[in-house]
Amino acid sequence: MSTTTEQIHNLIETLLHLGVQVHDFQGTPDAKRGLSNNINKTLNQLATLANSTENADVLIPADLLHYVQDGRNPDVYTREFVEVVRKVNQHLHGRGLAFQNFQSILAASLIQEFPELTQTVADIRRQTTPTNT
Repeated sequence: MSTTTEQIHNLIETLLHLGVQVHDFQGTPDAKRGLSNNINKTLNQLATLANSTENADVLIPADLLHYVQDGRNPDVYTREFVEVVRKVNQHLHGRGLAFQNFQSILAASLIQEFPELTQTVADIRRQTTPTNT
C-alpha cells in the first residue's frame, strides 16, 4: 500500500492529466473514453485516499481548507501563519520582560520602604523568577 503522500502525488498527477484532457477535448469517442477513464481513476484515487486510515487523526484547520478552496497557495497560508505567531511571540516576550522589570522595581521599592521584608521579597522573587534552562 502506498503512503498518503504518494497517493496525493498520484491524485495531483491524474488531475493534471484530466485538466489537459478537458482543455483539449475533441468530442471523439476515444476522447470521451479517455476522459471517462481519467474521471473514474480520479474518483477511485479520492475514495482510496478518503478511506485511508494512515492519517485519520490529523486535524486540518478549517481556515486552511477555506484558503485552499479560494484557490490560494497553502504555502502562503503557512508563511502568513508563522509570521503572525512570530509577532505574537515577540509581543508576549516583551510583556514578559516588562513584568520582570516591574517586579524588580516593585521589589526594590518594597525593600526600601520595608527593610524588614527583605528576605520575604527575595524568597518571592526566587519563586516567581523564571529560570533559563
